[in-house]
Amino acid sequence: MILFAGSYTTEVLPGLEGFGEGISTFNFNEETGVLKRLHVEENTNTAYLAISKDKKFLYSFQEVIPEKNPHVLAYKINDDRSLTLINKHPILGGLPCHINFIEDKTLAVACYWTGNVHIYPINDDGSLNPHSQILQHSGSSVNKERQEAAHTHMVYKFNNQVLVPDLGIDKVVVYNIDNSRLTEAYRIDTPLGGGPRHLVMHPQGNYGFLMNELTADVSILKLNDGKFQVIENINSLPDSYKGLPSSSAIKLSKDGKFLYCSNRGSETITIFGFAEDTGILSFVGFQYVFGVTPRDFNLSPCGNWLLVANQDSFTIEVFKIDTNTGLLDKVSSNNESKSVSCLKWL
Repeated sequence: MILFAGSYTTEVLPGLEGFGEGISTFNFNEETGVLKRLHVEENTNTAYLAISKDKKFLYSFQEVIPEKNPHVLAYKINDDRSLTLINKHPILGGLPCHINFIEDKTLAVACYWTGNVHIYPINDDGSLNPHSQILQHSGSSVNKERQEAAHTHMVYKFNNQVLVPDLGIDKVVVYNIDNSRLTEAYRIDTPLGGGPRHLVMHPQGNYGFLMNELTADVSILKLNDGKFQVIENINSLPDSYKGLPSSSAIKLSKDGKFLYCSNRGSETITIFGFAEDTGILSFVGFQYVFGVTPRDFNLSPCGNWLLVANQDSFTIEVFKIDTNTGLLDKVSSNNESKSVSCLKWL
């Protein structure tokens, strides 16, 4: 299997430094759990990735402040799984942090620094057009240091809607998709001071799970009368951890039975079990990540492996998943890339 890894290559902000090279291509052996790097495509702070449905193109951006002129990047995936830059376009915002498809030929980029989402149409040859729409959030919340303004953190496509968690305003803004344009449908109120970061939806479509970065709470979302709302909040940190919460990624097993979330600082993956018939999220265990700053992780498409990118200790750790219990067992480690911030399977 092929895995792509985005990374930080230089300082983003004080306290957030990068030492990587750009986007790495890895081969992953599903039998042994061994990861081996094949190629590197150099660029600046290519911190998150998206891959087209036909697996021919990869998209990223340069996560820099507005004064450093961030761009969205389009790459061709070559036969040997190396990358060739097709074109790029300016992002009229700052610190892009997430990129995702909202339609097969439409890409969206969330900018943390400027609290907006940028929409880019895609041509048949994989190249990008200039932005066709910019959606601007505004507001603030109770954490005066981190929630002084809107901070969009993710673009998540679900059915014919797009959900955008906004860390700065404690809302998930839900948009309808209409002819490749987004129009606001409603807002999900989330716990004050939580700082919504990433979310994932259950495959049956009636529940979702929201990771709140600033409190490490997982908010359970339930669909009622066509709208999602928060019905419960469950903390994901070990009781022994007394530091500042800094949650990052959240992922769900393919069958929807196990939920995983990563916490920087405690350096753990928290494992929950979920019963769709009752809507109950139950604690299963904690897994130490054998490193520092688990910013992103991903489950293999086959569902048997979980890989964790430890951004500040420069490793990707490979865990075998017990598909009956959801628990993890470390199998191997790779240190060929530094400051990895995103893992994306081809």
